[in-house]
Amino acid sequence: MTSLSFEDFNFEVINVENPKANVLTINKGAISFDRSIAECLKFPSHIRPLIDRENRIFAIQSCRSIASKSVSFSKPESKQKGSVKIQSIVVRNAIKMLMKDKWNEDKRYQIEGKYIEEHKAFIFDLNEYKELPLFKIERKEKV
Repeated sequence: MTSLSFEDFNFEVINVENPKANVLTINKGAISFDRSIAECLKFPSHIRPLIDRENRIFAIQSCRSIASKSVSFSKPESKQKGSVKIQSIVVRNAIKMLMKDKWNEDKRYQIEGKYIEEHKAFIFDLNEYKELPLFKIERKEKV
């Protein structure tokens, strides 16, 4: 058997850090934001949803709970375990109506967000989406 030495190899360290994608997912029932989005915004209890119809841009901006047209967003950092879900039919329908000529009602869509720190906001270009299949819930038959 030949003798192996650690120095005989050109090892490099594998990056094991999980990159934060800052992804928004839109499906039939809700809009989900990766936890990393709430983290960048410092876990605001409320956000203001914004839309630019001409350019097909959706945005969220951190705001106070008393702000006009705000919606509930995140729990405090210690209690927000996973993604943040907004179940506002009005917000979801505004996005889906804007994209009705490009999106299929039976699919889910992911859009990567860009953080704008000075405005405490995330911008999502709806033209740059990734189409995902709809979740299929398999139910066990009772015997």
